[in-house]
Amino acid sequence: MNDIPLHLFDEILFKLDPKSLAMMRCTNRLINSHISDDPGFESGYSSRFVGSSLFHLMNYGAHYVICKSFSSYDSKSSGDEVYLSKDRCYIFGSCSGLLLLYIGDLFVANPLTKRFRVLDHSGSKLLPTIVVGGVRNRGAHLNAARTERAMCVGFAVNRNQTTKRFKIVCILEMETVYAFEISDGYCWRLSETTVTTTSKSDLTARMKPVYLDGTLHWLRDDGSLIAFNPETEKARLIPSMFHRGESDTKPLFAEDKKNNRLTMISGTKETISVYTLLGNSKWTLTMRIKNVPMDDIKLVCWNVVAYDGKCLVVREMKKDTYYNGWLHVYDMEANSWRFGSVWCGYKNNLDYYTFTPSLFFVEEDEQEKVIVASNDLRISYLNAIMALI
Repeated sequence: MNDIPLHLFDEILFKLDPKSLAMMRCTNRLINSHISDDPGFESGYSSRFVGSSLFHLMNYGAHYVICKSFSSYDSKSSGDEVYLSKDRCYIFGSCSGLLLLYIGDLFVANPLTKRFRVLDHSGSKLLPTIVVGGVRNRGAHLNAARTERAMCVGFAVNRNQTTKRFKIVCILEMETVYAFEISDGYCWRLSETTVTTTSKSDLTARMKPVYLDGTLHWLRDDGSLIAFNPETEKARLIPSMFHRGESDTKPLFAEDKKNNRLTMISGTKETISVYTLLGNSKWTLTMRIKNVPMDDIKLVCWNVVAYDGKCLVVREMKKDTYYNGWLHVYDMEANSWRFGSVWCGYKNNLDYYTFTPSLFFVEEDEQEKVIVASNDLRISYLNAIMALI
C-alpha cells in the first residue's frame, strides 16, 4: 500500500463490491484504518457504488420483511423478503448504515458487514410497551395502538471520526411537557432536559423522527418540531407551521440528504409538493412534481412513503389488488418517474425505512457470542434480514 499513490489505491477499492471491501479490511491494519476511519473514502465509495434500499413491513410487527433497492425498481421484481414464522420484526430506526430492530431482543446491526450487538432494553419505559403489544394473542387494534408509538423512538449515529457511536432516544409525552430517555447501548437513563410548550399538540402518529446535523426532530400535529441533540442533551421547540392546503394524503416528514435539509412532502392525485424548512420557522415550497397517473375508478388510496433528496417513492393501493400495493419511484435528478412499478406487499405494510449501507463498525460483545453459540432462532432471522441488503 505504501508504494501506491493514495488516489490510485482508492480507485482500486472503489471498484470492489461492499462484501469484497469488507473482506479487504481484514487483510491489513492500515487498509482497515483507511477504509473505516477516513470520511473522504467512505463518501467517495458511497457516491460511486452503494445505493439506498427501502424496507417495508406491517405496522404492528411484521412476519414478512421486504427490501428493495432504489436503483433497480422494475415491474418484474417484488423485492427480496424474509418470513419470520415464530416471531415479529420491528424496525425502530435506520441511520448511517446501521439498523435498530427488535426480534425477540433489541439489536443494532450493520447488514453490510454482518456485525451486530444485542442491546438491553429492559431499562426503557417506552420500548417494552411497544414490543409487548405485538404478541399473537393481542387484538389487531391494540397492537396498532401500541406500536404506532414506535415513532417516539429515535436512533442517532455520531459519525465523528474519534467517537463513532450511536444513541437511542425515546421521547416521552406528558401533556405539554416532553422528556427524553437515552441509551448508549449499555444502559438507559432519563435526561435532565425537558421541553415545555405553551399549547398541547400530540406527536404525529406513525411519523418517524428525522436525524439531521446531530439532532433528532419529532413532528407535532400542529406542524411544530421537538428537537433534541443526543450528545449535548439540549432540546428546544421549533415553532414551525405547516399548512396542508388541498393535500389529500398525510404529509411525509423526511431528510433531504442531498441538500442536508428538513423536508415535508404533501400533495394531491395530480401534484406532489416538496417543502423545505428555512430559518427554523417557515416551510418554503421548493418543487412541484406531476404525480404518477392513477385510475380514479381503481384507486383505494395513495401516499408518499420515502424521500431522500434523490428519490421520491409513492405507494398506490388499487381495488383490483386490495390486499396488495405498488411502489412508484420518481428520480429527482432526472426529473422523471422511473419506468415500471414494484409490488410492495400487503395493505397493512405501512412502515417504510430507507437504508444506505456503510462500513460503520459495530462492536460485538460477549452476550452476542453466547446467543450465536446457542443457534438462537432470533439470530437466524436477523441474519436473513441482513442478507436482504
